[in-house]
Amino acid sequence: MPSSVAEPGIIMLTSSFSLTHWWLAAVASGIALAIAAQSMAITARTKALSVLLPLVGAAAVFMGTTKRDDEEATPLMLYVAITLSLTLTRVIFAKHIRRQLDLKRSGKPMEEMTGAQTTVFLLTLVAIIAAMAAFL
Repeated sequence: MPSSVAEPGIIMLTSSFSLTHWWLAAVASGIALAIAAQSMAITARTKALSVLLPLVGAAAVFMGTTKRDDEEATPLMLYVAITLSLTLTRVIFAKHIRRQLDLKRSGKPMEEMTGAQTTVFLLTLVAIIAAMAAFL
């Protein structure tokens, strides 16, 4: 089992997690991402497809963890970090996303993202991923 050794002064929130804990966290974060993705879907088809996002990731993680004989949790850690990062990004940009979905539902085209909006989105996502990597 990997030991989560933190640098001095850094708090590792999951340092005592076993492989079972990581599986539970992966299931919970996958459900959170599915809910976040479904909330952006407009049609029944896209709602169904939105569930595939965390399922495909979960399948890849499952294949990555079951191929090995050791009890390595790294693929699960990465899955949790990525799914939680995407979910938190969805929450942070909820107002903008809601406005875009309202436009789409009313039959109007969604607004194109400006360069500044794209930059803010990507920097926010990177910051969240970095925070997850530092504290998970």
